[in-house]
Amino acid sequence: MKDRKRRLELYSFYDHTGIERHLERMAEKGWMLEKVENNIWHYRRIKPEKLTFFVTYFPRASELDPEPGEEQKIFFDFCEHTGWKLAAASAQQQIFYNESPDPVPIATDPQVELETVRRSARKSFLPGLWVLLACGLAVTVMSAIRLRQDPIGALSSAAWLFSSLAWLLVILYGASELTGYFAWCHGAKKAASRGEFLETSSRVWLGKVILAVTLAGFLYCLANMGMTGPGWQRLVSVGTVCGILGIFAIGWWLKGFLKRRKLKPGANRTLTFLFIFAAYLAFVGLMVYAGLKLAEREIEKSRGAAAGGYYQELPLSVEDLLEVQPEFYETRTTEDRSPLLGCLEVNQMPDWEAAEARTYPYLQYTIVDVKAPFLYEICKEQLFKERDESEDSRVLEEYKRIYKPCDPRSWGAGEAWTLWIQDAGWEANVYLLCYPDRIVEIWFGWVPTEEQMRTAGEMLAS
Repeated sequence: MKDRKRRLELYSFYDHTGIERHLERMAEKGWMLEKVENNIWHYRRIKPEKLTFFVTYFPRASELDPEPGEEQKIFFDFCEHTGWKLAAASAQQQIFYNESPDPVPIATDPQVELETVRRSARKSFLPGLWVLLACGLAVTVMSAIRLRQDPIGALSSAAWLFSSLAWLLVILYGASELTGYFAWCHGAKKAASRGEFLETSSRVWLGKVILAVTLAGFLYCLANMGMTGPGWQRLVSVGTVCGILGIFAIGWWLKGFLKRRKLKPGANRTLTFLFIFAAYLAFVGLMVYAGLKLAEREIEKSRGAAAGGYYQELPLSVEDLLEVQPEFYETRTTEDRSPLLGCLEVNQMPDWEAAEARTYPYLQYTIVDVKAPFLYEICKEQLFKERDESEDSRVLEEYKRIYKPCDPRSWGAGEAWTLWIQDAGWEANVYLLCYPDRIVEIWFGWVPTEEQMRTAGEMLAS
């Protein structure tokens, strides 16, 4: 049987009555609070008993204080003299308990209690929430701009979906906390004028839901990074995320270490920030360098039939359509997948530095797998407008590139368009093809035959 345990507690900073009731229930179950580290609370096993808890606030305290100040120590001594023992302290929040069945209250003036909570909240709780909301709104605006400009790129990115959802939840949480706090202040002020205390409340359930959704999204995103794209890309993506999390974890440990070494709060804050900033820059630089080197190796490996698995997994390649030597081609791919969309971009370019490959044509295509049917028309419209200039007033009418319908039966598609260059009066060998749950844009470096169209359509549709 464990004598100690840790729990994630999501009570609001100002919810002192909620915290008190929670700790009283825990004591009746045989657990006593002994330390608070933000939202991680440490408990030790005790004999189940009925205790009374009380939460007070000390506005001038800081979470980085190596030890309580003189005023705090005097206050602690006073509380202990009246039977109140200190269970734990975290920044401005002090938690006491009393074994007496009818203890003398620590606070007797509701007006003083309200003012103390408000002063403490203005120092830590409120600034953090306002910064969180500002960051959330800024990121959400940028996400909305990207969604409007590039819905396929945004919605096929698990990282974008996860971060957008996470920041929306952050906004919801921050708005909920602020609304609850100011509503309590308003009610507490009225109650204090009558000489009464107003109990507080937390939306603990909302915090748990947000945390669960965020954690599930993060794990999905991490797993998706580890399974999508070339090997070097997967390694860099997962390594970057894990490395950044590790840096912040070390920074968190460093803050506690410096606090235990009784470093002043200002110096602690500065050193911790400098470490995180320097480590972050160094690590990102290292990962960029590693990514470039690994990408170069992957490009070299992608040449030829002996290129390895990733090259051979392509749904369509030049050698499927033409008599060419694969070893003279470089294959570059970009792949993103989310629960809504999948997007694969393939670019096969000949190595024109090689004399044997100077007459070889290129092949490019984009495959968009639409997993959410309501997004099909949005994706088709984006791919259509990326090439079609019929509605672009900046381009003269006679010079516009326009998609014109062509026979979809040649491709085995439901709909098909070919890109027409009006001033030249010929097709650009670019085709937009619509299949059930899939849209394909393919760009040939040559004029494809009917047989090549049929082969490409069969391979790209499956």
